[in-house]
Amino acid sequence: MRIAYLSTDFGVPVHGTKGASIHVREMVRALAASGHEVTIFSPALEPGGAPADLGGAACVEVPPDPTHTAALADLGRAEERAGLSSPLRQELRNLLYSGPFAQRVLEHLQGGPVDLVYERYSLFGHAGGAIARAVGVPHLLEVNAPLAEERRRSRGLCLEALARSSERRVWASADALIVVSRALRDLALEAGVPPERVHVMPNGVDPDRFEDPARLERLPIEARRRLKGAAVIGFLGSLKPWHGVEALIEAFASIHRRRPATHLLIVGDGPLRETLECQVDRLGVSGAVTFSGAIAYDDVPAWLAPMDVTAAPYRDQEGFYFSPIKVFEYLAAGRAVVAGAAGQNAELLRHEETALLVPPGDAVRLESAIERLIEDPALRERLARNGREWVRRERTWAGNAARVTALGDDLRRNRVRTTGASGKALLP
Repeated sequence: MRIAYLSTDFGVPVHGTKGASIHVREMVRALAASGHEVTIFSPALEPGGAPADLGGAACVEVPPDPTHTAALADLGRAEERAGLSSPLRQELRNLLYSGPFAQRVLEHLQGGPVDLVYERYSLFGHAGGAIARAVGVPHLLEVNAPLAEERRRSRGLCLEALARSSERRVWASADALIVVSRALRDLALEAGVPPERVHVMPNGVDPDRFEDPARLERLPIEARRRLKGAAVIGFLGSLKPWHGVEALIEAFASIHRRRPATHLLIVGDGPLRETLECQVDRLGVSGAVTFSGAIAYDDVPAWLAPMDVTAAPYRDQEGFYFSPIKVFEYLAAGRAVVAGAAGQNAELLRHEETALLVPPGDAVRLESAIERLIEDPALRERLARNGREWVRRERTWAGNAARVTALGDDLRRNRVRTTGASGKALLP
């Protein structure tokens, strides 16, 4: 199958390091590994550094229209002179981008047809449906978050009414809407998407990444020195508020006072880094906590290797619509997991079988669960073994790729039956 993979979010560079970029690459690699011909179209390929392995998929960079870029730069200068700062310029950039993007992709596709348009949803992005209709193939839209509401909460929205109406229209017009959680499915149904078009497909992992027996040797020497001889509690992910790392640090500080031979390893970076480092200093455990900073995705297995217990605490919050890749990576690496029982964690993980679940944001219960795993190697081993078997069976990118292509095949067959080979509607 020939697949046009559209990722129009300027904030998700194809070769970037954050979770969204990893999701794009891993899904594309899985599709390519299954024998499909995949071409990624994106305005943002890499923020710097070497391009990541895409398994043979092609990449086409589609820059914004230069006249739009110039006009937005003028707006930025005007805002600066007026002492203003707002998200309007970014919103206009995204809104203006879809038209030229669709035109450029269609020009490229004249050199070779495609069988499926697969699009990662971005706010104000409406190119995927237009491209799919123009070439007469199905349009699958992957939704990872209700971006209008998320953007309103995190940064504010100048064009809120337009953003919400655009989101509803784009979701409803896709031939199939792939959402990463049941919470997102509920939001899609509330937005008017027919139930038969909504498909829940949580994120996944490539277990083969974690099979290298020498992966610990790839950990930097200084990190190995700091961790030597300690029971290591670990966190992997971006240091953002919803992950609840503050509760993990609080729990660890209490554990460390009773068990000095413990170490907290925090792998990743983000806007809360300085705040968390201050918390560590205030609690007097800076000598027993290591912050790795940002790491390349290929180095994730090496940083997970020394962890005895892994944590995904999360905060207690409404509308938990995430599908945490980190939890699947913990499990694939064969590590015992303590997770906040929020959203998908509570739906997919089995307490006492594949993980220990605790109330999200509850540092006391988190502390108790972590200490229990430190004390009980047999329990750690059982959870790790069960979790690894489950994730290999249920939550791989290869499995997701197979579901996507099966769905695409069904839609293509239905399209031929209802429109004929020409792609035009048949007379009744």
